[in-house]
Amino acid sequence: MNVAVRLVWPTVALLALAGCASARTTPVNVAAAPVAPIAVSCQTDAITDQPCIAAARKRCSAPTVDTIRLVLAKQVPADAQDTQKTVYEYQATYACPAQPVATVP
Repeated sequence: MNVAVRLVWPTVALLALAGCASARTTPVNVAAAPVAPIAVSCQTDAITDQPCIAAARKRCSAPTVDTIRLVLAKQVPADAQDTQKTVYEYQATYACPAQPVATVP
C-alpha cells in the first residue's frame, strides 16, 4: 500500500501540471499604436544620416529615421570667393511613435 501511495501522488501532480501547461488560453489582440510619418526637406553643407532632424523635432519630440532621399548635390559659390562648396538637398521621412495617426472608420 505504501508503494502505491508513493507512485500515485507524484503521478497525480505531474498530470495536474501537464493539464495546466496544455490548457489553451484565448489570445489577446493588442493593437499597436500606429506611427505617424513626418515628411521634411532641407539643405545642408554635409552628408548626414539624420538630415532635417531639427525640422522633424519641431513636430515630434522623438523622431526616428524612416527614409532618406538625397535629392540634389550642387556646387555653390562660398561667400564672394571663387571657391565652391557643396550643398546637399534632402527629403526625409521620420516616424513619430508618440503622434497618433487618424484612422478611417
